[in-house]
This record gives sequence, structure tokens and C-alpha cells, in this order.
Amino acid sequence: MAAPGGSPATVLVADDDPLVRTVLRMALSGMGCAVLEARTTAEVVGLDAAVEIDLVILDLNMPGGTAAESLDALSARASAPRVLLLSGEDAPALLDRVHGFARKPVELGEFTRIVRSLLPHAPDGSDAGAG
Repeated sequence: MAAPGGSPATVLVADDDPLVRTVLRMALSGMGCAVLEARTTAEVVGLDAAVEIDLVILDLNMPGGTAAESLDALSARASAPRVLLLSGEDAPALLDRVHGFARKPVELGEFTRIVRSLLPHAPDGSDAGAG
């Protein structure tokens, strides 16, 4: 999966659960994405400031701050990344601030469909790793 410039899309998986991060990293890597991981709100903000990120998979509940604080920091950048909110609960107050929503537990087929829709310049995955 490539970003508009042809390089691999960079996706930040922000979740405090290591199992969720591992499963999503494996799925995204298999799609050809470069994957970064964050466990806390502070890590989300720090990585966003240091690296050009195309998509953030953001857990609603993370230590060190709120999802709204993460969204504030992400949207402050001129080239703000798209955000897919991930949660086992509803978050109607935040849905107008994100580009997509996926419910936990994550169903990988639906997850990859949503990710592809949020990275519209991406191939279908058949040439994952090319680029």
C-alpha cells in the first residue's frame, strides 16, 4: 500500500493493548504499509511531530490523555493524517472529527477494507511490499 508519492503509506497504530497493536501491525504490514506503534497519548503526539503519518488508528481509551487531546494534536498539523477511531464502545462526540470508525474486537476483513478506503491511492494489496 503506497502513499500518494509512491512510498509505503505510514500508519500509526495507537493502542495501549499490545495484542491489538501486534494484530493490526501484522495486517497493515501485510498490506505493504510502514507501521509505527504508540501506547500512550504522549507517544501519539511525539510520533506525529517527528514523522509524516498518512493514517492513525486511534484507540478511544489510552493512558496519558484523551482521544480528543490526540485529535487536537493531530489536526494542528498542516498535513494532518486521516484518523480511524477504534473502540469497543460508541463515541458519538468524536465521530465528526475522524475519517472512520471500527469496533473492537476488530474483524480484519472489515478493518482492511476501511484502511484501504482511507488510503485511496493504495493498490489492492496484490503487490504489497512493492514501491
